[in-house]
Amino acid sequence: MKKNIYIMISQTGTSCSKIFQLFTRAPYNHASIALDENLNSLYSFARQNLYIPLIAGFVKEDINEGIYRVHDDTICQIYRMSISEEQYLTLQESISEFEKNTDMYSYNFAGLVPMLFNIPYHRRYHYVCSQFVAYLLHETNAVKLNKHFTLMRPYDFTSLSELDLIYSGKLSEYSA
Repeated sequence: MKKNIYIMISQTGTSCSKIFQLFTRAPYNHASIALDENLNSLYSFARQNLYIPLIAGFVKEDINEGIYRVHDDTICQIYRMSISEEQYLTLQESISEFEKNTDMYSYNFAGLVPMLFNIPYHRRYHYVCSQFVAYLLHETNAVKLNKHFTLMRPYDFTSLSELDLIYSGKLSEYSA
């Protein structure tokens, strides 16, 4: 039996996201993964403190709170992907490990520069949002990535044929 997972790419309009956009020239600069269509179980690597972006790491995001509440004009694209029940269980287990060991994980600030120059660079326990999502997809064998998971950028997910676009617009207007 197939299970659905969801990949959301977004652009909040924060100062940090605008800086990323200057370098990437991409319309979306954040990626998250959800285990449900309502995005109640939405995970990523991002700021852990609403006002201090340098305090960042593994987070469970809430589309009605935090950064998304402050920036209610956040735009996004939400993709659905069908995976096997075994892959879904593996994904749940992987996310559970991140949740149990949240303090071990940090945002991969040092990995941003090599990423700009397409140089794979993995630091154990360190991810940026898109590396985290790509890592999970890679670990579950859900997709065959066309590049190393550390080089995946949020907008790269739009080119994966296994993903079906189900929504594009303001996150505040999304309804499963």
